[in-house]
Amino acid sequence: MIFLDSWVFIEYFSENNNRQAVELIENPGDTRVISSVVIAEVKYVIAKKFGISKASEVINVMYSLPNIRILPVTKEIAEFAAELRLKYYNRDRQISYIDTLNLATAIAVECNILYTGDPDFNGINEIAIKNIASSKFGKDKNLPKWKEPTDR
Repeated sequence: MIFLDSWVFIEYFSENNNRQAVELIENPGDTRVISSVVIAEVKYVIAKKFGISKASEVINVMYSLPNIRILPVTKEIAEFAAELRLKYYNRDRQISYIDTLNLATAIAVECNILYTGDPDFNGINEIAIKNIASSKFGKDKNLPKWKEPTDR
């Protein structure tokens, strides 16, 4: 199994044409896992930039993807996420609660790799991290130009 961070979906729906994001989402193969908080983060980021209607469209597309397994955050994952944040949060790496919830989920369900574009995951030891960033979204939190979700 592989875990897809919110970044992968931001890249997938953007006009960046991030080949890796498209392949990760559209190519059948290993089960793709996301945490329910990925839904929250993607919806929030898109709604903030493009409005709630666009965000709802994107979330509906995410729900319809056949090879994506959405996992809830359990109390055990929540506690593990707190431990991971205590371990990795510092002045140079301000890893968010959502990122540690995603990280904890990926580790708890024994994913082989976590795909992201967020530099806060660099140097994590518990799971292999693959950074697929092709935009500056993680550095300055500006979304790239947007592609209509129905284009896919």
